[in-house]
Amino acid sequence: MANKLQVQIQETVEELEHRLERSATAVNKEKLLVLYWLATKKIQKRAELATMLKRDESTIYRWLRAYKQGGISELLSIKKAPGKTPHIPPSVREKLIKKLQEPQGETSYGKLQLWLEKECGIKVSYKVVHDLVHYKLKADLKVPRPQSHKANEEVQASFKKKLCELIKVMIKYFGNSKPVRIWCQDESRFGLITMEGRMITLKGVKPIGKKQWKRGNFYIYGVVEPATGEQYYQEFYQLNYNCFQEFLKGFGQKYSENFNLVIMDNGSFHKALLLDWDDHVMPIYLPAYSPELNPIERLWEHTKKDLKWENYSSLDKLKEQVNTIIKSLTNEEVLSLCGWDYILEAILSATS
Repeated sequence: MANKLQVQIQETVEELEHRLERSATAVNKEKLLVLYWLATKKIQKRAELATMLKRDESTIYRWLRAYKQGGISELLSIKKAPGKTPHIPPSVREKLIKKLQEPQGETSYGKLQLWLEKECGIKVSYKVVHDLVHYKLKADLKVPRPQSHKANEEVQASFKKKLCELIKVMIKYFGNSKPVRIWCQDESRFGLITMEGRMITLKGVKPIGKKQWKRGNFYIYGVVEPATGEQYYQEFYQLNYNCFQEFLKGFGQKYSENFNLVIMDNGSFHKALLLDWDDHVMPIYLPAYSPELNPIERLWEHTKKDLKWENYSSLDKLKEQVNTIIKSLTNEEVLSLCGWDYILEAILSATS
């Protein structure tokens, strides 16, 4: 320990002084001082260097060893700690991300925990899964859009792909040279039974929603034009052929100057044989069990969001509120909700 250090300093004293003046960190300044003192022969022993810098001798030894092996660049290089080994390896994390990118998702963090163990052979705690998924991947439990188990995804994809050709054919054979407009139609029920939904409260506070089970309901029949956001509504007390016929009559009268193609679901009263269709109004039926292909469904969701957890004393009060919401809808707002790409692209291709 007391022997003189056998270290050949490659840099000149002037160069070391220059580096000392510009040293960015305290640690590097200490390392440069070691070289400076050795170069000027002011200190020649490791113990004295350790005492001057108030460092352990083993630290001085590591510094000088680094200098011998790689010169001043190696000595002054900043080493980053490797960090804690992640509980879930990157390769497994990528598999988890791909799973969460699927619209089917998963119903709980606990099931993801079991999936990791079964499919990837990784056994981790619930907290590790929750922290990764919720905080790092920014994924969370959401209310899914319901889809019928009877829906045929291949048929749905085919409908989207062939919608343009279907519109072209109907225009060619039934258009009567009138301006063409494409609409989406549906009905929605509004009742006195309280609509449920999420509430915002502080962490640890369980929200409470007051609910009533009153009888009474009515229906809004509506159409929207995805290309412009224009809307047409009527109110009825029932969901049947007679009401739908009355709705078609009012719609046909208002838009008699156009050839109107109306996309709608396969409801039995939509296909009733006794329906009297005007020449300028024709239906395009969606695939069976496919309400998610109808953009007006988004409009109903938007209309009902402010009705959740509201209790109305009478049907008239509810009607008043629903009418207020509907009348406040602008074409721009409806366009943002219902202007779905697959329909707009089909309309543009078919009518251009």
